[in-house]
Amino acid sequence: MSKIVTPVTKHISEVFSKLAKNKKKGSNFMDICFSLTNRGVGHKITKIGWQEPNTYWTVTKVKFGENIGTNTSLRGKAWGYLTWGGKTDQKIRKVIDIYEKKWSAFPYIKPVIIADEKLVESNTEQPKEQEQQNTQ
Repeated sequence: MSKIVTPVTKHISEVFSKLAKNKKKGSNFMDICFSLTNRGVGHKITKIGWQEPNTYWTVTKVKFGENIGTNTSLRGKAWGYLTWGGKTDQKIRKVIDIYEKKWSAFPYIKPVIIADEKLVESNTEQPKEQEQQNTQ
């Protein structure tokens, strides 16, 4: 069976290819806000590369703009309180660098890579009490 490649099929595959590449890079601030309840207002968002512990933005206002062209990231502006090293600034500020693909919901937990070990699911073994109840 041969594949029929039409211009629409080619265009769709290009769009999905771009989406996959952008997801590998990470999410921008607006993407994170859009995925949260209340469009991010009230949530804490941090930049993945920040070394200082307890550093994040508490979002107070988000204004989404129009997406123009084929760019898959959301556009707009955001404001909030900056907490740096556990100390919160009392002035609402405009969030900067929102289009960088290095944002995550706070607290950001760095992924742990385990080499040469098998991951075991905790649900595979039932506790002895449950086994006894199941047999009765």
